[in-house]
Amino acid sequence: MLRWVPICFAAAWALPASASPWARGDSELYSRLALSRHNVEGLSGTRIDAYSEYGLTEDWTVTGKYEGLYFDRFGEFNRDGWRVTARRGFHIAEGVVASLEGGMLQGEAIGGAAGCDAFGAEARIGVGQSSQLGGKTKMDIFWFAEGALRAHDDDCMRERLEIGFGQRVYQDVWLVSQAWFDQGDQNAASSKYQLEYLWKAQGFDVSAGTMLEFGGEFDESAFFISFAKTF
Repeated sequence: MLRWVPICFAAAWALPASASPWARGDSELYSRLALSRHNVEGLSGTRIDAYSEYGLTEDWTVTGKYEGLYFDRFGEFNRDGWRVTARRGFHIAEGVVASLEGGMLQGEAIGGAAGCDAFGAEARIGVGQSSQLGGKTKMDIFWFAEGALRAHDDDCMRERLEIGFGQRVYQDVWLVSQAWFDQGDQNAASSKYQLEYLWKAQGFDVSAGTMLEFGGEFDESAFFISFAKTF
């Protein structure tokens, strides 16, 4: 069983969240529930990810996240965690936004493996744009990039770069691709790549996709489905 220990800790890293530099509207509530199946070197597990955003004003948004990872075997390695942040949004130009975000977090399912389960703080900075490309036939797109730093009471540190691109491919269907690059303390270096189809139905969103992660000692794959609604 000991050979699974580093793999289980690596798999406890969070499936990337729905972070982005856009602020919510005043009193607008967004909630998302995602379920995913993971495979790490033959070891399978299920992740539950609950995420919400609430617009305090047109510029200030608060976010909350709870995440749990449950293995089919070796339940002693199950992990969970939470995160709460406040985001300040800025309108830079037409369609262009920026953000500053900070908050608290705890748990390996959020903060990362190799000791990052202690209470900690997170700081983010981001920029994004939504626009249209093309001539007569317009194509709606968006892109964003965020940098994040996490520091925990146990001296565990994490640095992350997140980039994403989305395009409308048919009516209310979007294709969204994202990448995450992590650095930090022991067992921190990894890269993640995610591709999903997002259907923006009336009143709610449904998405499904896949994620691949390449770490120093492991490879991980996951399939997920999520449901989201804006109130």
